[in-house]
Amino acid sequence: MKYWLLVCLLFGTIPPAQAEPGVEIQYKYYWIYPNNKQDLGKELDRQSPIIFKGKKYRGYTQWRVNWNYRWWETANSCKITTVKTTLNVTYTLPKIPDNHPVNTQTRQAFNRYFQALFNHEKNHKQSGLLAAREIEKMLLNLPSFPSCSQLETTATQRGNTLIQKYRQRDIEYDRLT
Repeated sequence: MKYWLLVCLLFGTIPPAQAEPGVEIQYKYYWIYPNNKQDLGKELDRQSPIIFKGKKYRGYTQWRVNWNYRWWETANSCKITTVKTTLNVTYTLPKIPDNHPVNTQTRQAFNRYFQALFNHEKNHKQSGLLAAREIEKMLLNLPSFPSCSQLETTATQRGNTLIQKYRQRDIEYDRLT
């Protein structure tokens, strides 16, 4: 039975299993110091360190997909056997320091705004997660190649193409929202 399974795996008759990508999340905060509810927008714009293409943003999600794989090499072929993807996410978001003297109305208004902003940023994380899943699936479904260098080149090119697809998803999402 073990021999049969090994033969099936070597010749690719059993599709490899796909695992869920690992996700690592970090948070970076910039401080805002509003005096009242009306100051929130001005303070967010003034304190935000996030500038992209000359425009200031109030929140930002940076994501990066890493992929690693193992292959099985024979005299004239190379085939990926296992894949592991990891998504690294860093959120940059505003925060009012706990010790900043601000009234309850202002803090509540900020908390509502923060939740909406964070929900928006979580959708950017979703782009990274979708990219990681699609890269893993693509790598596991690559055919055998005559050499492992050809396999590596193809895997890298196709993975980077998928990253660009989901970066474009983020751009379109920001345009629409």
